Amino acid sequence: MWIHWDIYHWKVHLNLHPKRKQIFVLLVFRVIILFKIKVKMIKQFLKHHPVHKKLVPNLDVVFLLRPTLFFSVWVMVVMGMSSAQMYYFDHPLWISNFSWATFFVFTGITFVCSSTFILNQISDEKSDSINQKLFLVGKYIAIDKSQSISKILLIVGILILIVVNWFSAILVGIIYLIWGIIYNQPPFNWKKKPLLGWFTNTIVGVLLFTEGWSLVMQNQPMAAIIPLDISMLKLLLPYVLCFSSVSLLTTLPDMKGDSTSGDKTFPIVFGKNITLFISLAFIIIAFIIALENNDPLASTATLVSIPFFIFAFIRRMEKDILRAIRYPIFILNFFVLSVYPWLFVPLAITYYLSKYYYWHRFNLHYPTFLVEHD
Repeated sequence: MWIHWDIYHWKVHLNLHPKRKQIFVLLVFRVIILFKIKVKMIKQFLKHHPVHKKLVPNLDVVFLLRPTLFFSVWVMVVMGMSSAQMYYFDHPLWISNFSWATFFVFTGITFVCSSTFILNQISDEKSDSINQKLFLVGKYIAIDKSQSISKILLIVGILILIVVNWFSAILVGIIYLIWGIIYNQPPFNWKKKPLLGWFTNTIVGVLLFTEGWSLVMQNQPMAAIIPLDISMLKLLLPYVLCFSSVSLLTTLPDMKGDSTSGDKTFPIVFGKNITLFISLAFIIIAFIIALENNDPLASTATLVSIPFFIFAFIRRMEKDILRAIRYPIFILNFFVLSVYPWLFVPLAITYYLSKYYYWHRFNLHYPTFLVEHD
């Protein structure tokens, strides 16, 4: 047997005796069938074996951190990194070298943001129960324990950032102050105020982008003490508009619970139609600015995302709103992997571990790109 590759026609020619050829084909089919059987067995084990029901409660503390929200946090930081790389350095956008400093900065950001997510769950206990959201705080994990976990995450995250990068510690500390205290805690409770709640999420998007920008700039020989630049403001606009647009849409599915609990969120005060219109306008403006900036990532991601916002605005159906929330986040994460491929590792782990947990804990397919009636 020998294999001759025709490089001109991309064909493989197998010169075999007819009987040997038949045996070879049968062996190939047998291997394929066995492989499919093994894969099916593994999937059946992971999906239906009763042992998982006993294991997943041990992950409650992990999912108290709301890891599926990391998709939006991480991508904004990486967008800041890629924008700095694109603007200042004349070489391909490909940050493939593994950096322990970057790893620990991302770890610190993740811990501190998780601390704010726990505070948000505690303060949203009433509205989340009305909206029939999965609620770990109070039901599976005591509120006192949740508060203790939040404090530990904050302390550990800030300490990591102080050791690795003092400027990152300052930025992330401001994120905690805004997202954790001002957004969730009295006497502020900005999340219950239509414009201030939206403004808070937008400012956090700016800070996350700034964090990514500073990570690239501070490692350069001519970097300033504060590694920022006025040119960053123009480059961050498309990404912050996208972040702000999606964060505005996330308030729509929660309108029932927010209204019952007395929260004055943006769509409750200004209406569903205006909320959808502003989200669509922001994503279109983001696309135009990205073109002006010659930013291939932002322009491509926003262009691909615009149809979902148009459908949501025209039809005003909940399934279209959910698509306009989920798909743009995935699209931006997908495209950014061409710049920072190491991001794939935490994204994949978070996605599949979350699917495993939510299926065996709550019989729920989540996270998923499938929206009801798809």
